[in-house]
Amino acid sequence: MPRFTVPPNFAGTVGDDTIVGEDLNKFPAIGIDILTGGFIYTDSGKDTFKGNGTGGNGDIDGEGQGSGGNGGTGTGISNSGKLNVGLGDDTIAGTGEGGIGGDGRVGGNGEFGIGISNTGQLDTGDGNDTITGIGIGGIGGDGIVSGGDGAGTGISNNGSLNTGDGNDTITGTGTGGNYYIGGSYGANGTGISNTGELDTGDGKDTIKGTGTIAGSYDDGTGISNSKKLDTGDREDTIIGTVTIAGFNVDGSGIQNVKGATITTGLGNDTITGSGNALEGQSIIVIGISNDGVIDTGNGCDIFTGQATAKFDDGTAYGIYGEGTIKTGDGNDKITATSTINEVQQKVTIGGGINIDLGTGNDYFKGFGTGTVDGGKGFDTLDFSAFNRSELTFSGVISGNALNPANISFNNNGNVITLTTTGFENFIFADGSLSYSTLV
Repeated sequence: MPRFTVPPNFAGTVGDDTIVGEDLNKFPAIGIDILTGGFIYTDSGKDTFKGNGTGGNGDIDGEGQGSGGNGGTGTGISNSGKLNVGLGDDTIAGTGEGGIGGDGRVGGNGEFGIGISNTGQLDTGDGNDTITGIGIGGIGGDGIVSGGDGAGTGISNNGSLNTGDGNDTITGTGTGGNYYIGGSYGANGTGISNTGELDTGDGKDTIKGTGTIAGSYDDGTGISNSKKLDTGDREDTIIGTVTIAGFNVDGSGIQNVKGATITTGLGNDTITGSGNALEGQSIIVIGISNDGVIDTGNGCDIFTGQATAKFDDGTAYGIYGEGTIKTGDGNDKITATSTINEVQQKVTIGGGINIDLGTGNDYFKGFGTGTVDGGKGFDTLDFSAFNRSELTFSGVISGNALNPANISFNNNGNVITLTTTGFENFIFADGSLSYSTLV
């Protein structure tokens, strides 16, 4: 089956249209390729797009004295024009696999694999739409100096991606080029990378990104957002998961950079970021890293950051960053947990994060450098990782309606302080206290 290239432009029917493109062992390989100025319009109906691009493998240096050839890039679906699939329950699926570098005295480079790359305009219209991208990076070739590995990205959006109203599902899975072998340092694995505008419209939408990397000096991310991600109103779910291993590797389940926004609108929304470090040295793993703004809007929202490192030489935070988290009005729940070598950590947030829980009977579990405002309502701070005697309280003013409190913990000589306001109930490992009985 050949590559499907546009132009020539394609206009579908009011029925169920299917477009399939496949490009194997090419340099580069692209399953469906919509070029700048090209467009596909399929009107209403249950339309299906499937693209598969597998890069070719680099040549092997038979004499063993030169360099192996580089692999070819692989992209399932590349859209630099316009892709509009109209109304209906549509399916878009792309798989891209980078080619393997050839062996030689110097190994050739493995190349990147991207499931779906959108630098143009992608519209799925109203309906229950499904977008799935799988990207696998190629492995570098062997040699005295091994070739570099290729990055893997499930979905890369640098343009406009709009799924319209309906219960939409976007899933991206990215696996960076393989393990450290004789100098090959691995490559980034990213489930979903959004550097443009991603809008899922109103409806019960789900965005799920999974990134995996095993190597050194690289990053893994489940969902990376550096511009605007908006899921609209109703009950939305965002899940980012990263699994990393190696040396000097960083990983975040969800990463929202400075200047970027994630908004989930009205409704009972759920955001979960999970970071998992399997083995290695000097690793930093974070559940949710936020240097921008995350706003879940009004509703009873659940926000969870969890990080696990299965060895001692690692740093783990459930929630970290210099940004702002706002959960709006409603009975909201935020939980930050971290585990190192199967030991639950006491310090689970960091970076000076600012959290505003808004009006409602809210719950917050976690401790570290940051500011948390419970807002109006009967709010609970869960410090169940500590006995009351392990924490020092200051700034507590009985009768002050704002309920201010600075809570400090001496972490092996490093004093860490969490600044809070608006909490009425405090849970410790050895009991609970009200604000007025803290000191």
